[in-house]
Amino acid sequence: MSLQKIQIDITSDVVCPFCPIGTKQLTAAIDQYKSTHPSAPEFNIRFLPYQLDPTMSETPIPRTQYLAKKFGAERVEPINKAMEAKFEAIGLKGDFNGPVSNSHLAHRLLSWASRRAPQNQFALSMDLFEGFHCNRHHTSDRAWLASLGVKHGLFRDEQEGLEWLDSETCEEEVKGAYRRAKEAGITGVPFFVFQDKYAASGAAGTDEFVKLLEEIIRLETENKTATTKTEVNGDAC
Repeated sequence: MSLQKIQIDITSDVVCPFCPIGTKQLTAAIDQYKSTHPSAPEFNIRFLPYQLDPTMSETPIPRTQYLAKKFGAERVEPINKAMEAKFEAIGLKGDFNGPVSNSHLAHRLLSWASRRAPQNQFALSMDLFEGFHCNRHHTSDRAWLASLGVKHGLFRDEQEGLEWLDSETCEEEVKGAYRRAKEAGITGVPFFVFQDKYAASGAAGTDEFVKLLEEIIRLETENKTATTKTEVNGDAC
């Protein structure tokens, strides 16, 4: 019997630069796998929330200031230069000189998308990644988040989006997801889980993801039982 679908859950934080890198590597691997396997299963990707720094305020501060405090001022420029090259490799022009703030509102929006318009959650997530890492938006910017909600069919207009962001909808749902991630032992992102069985940590590269997909699909097609484990490890926050 052929395999119909592969479910992929990506635990991520919008503010982590390795999350868009890992996601782009994964989708490139999926495209590569499909190009050589005409009967490839459907791949369904869902994003789950994680906060690297839940203590951060919704009031934005310069990203360079945040990085200087975390890593030391002398390391900020080399870190950003290295990240620019990694973004260029996935077809994005990174700009790491914008503001940074708490990512909880962005996670609420993504959770609402998974409930209201799950087919649009992936595109919303990519817009959030690109907006923060390339276009100097920050993740507590209600006007920006509301506009993305309208774009992806979550709200009729931006006013409805702003009212939703001021509500408590998805609040406990997202906080529960933070707790479950920690209980599952996730300490860094991106973290990928395939078919609720196989795990991969970090942005490991397209070739590694292709190998992983091939192995997972082989095991699933043969209906073999495999112990849940981390199959690949890559760059992570």
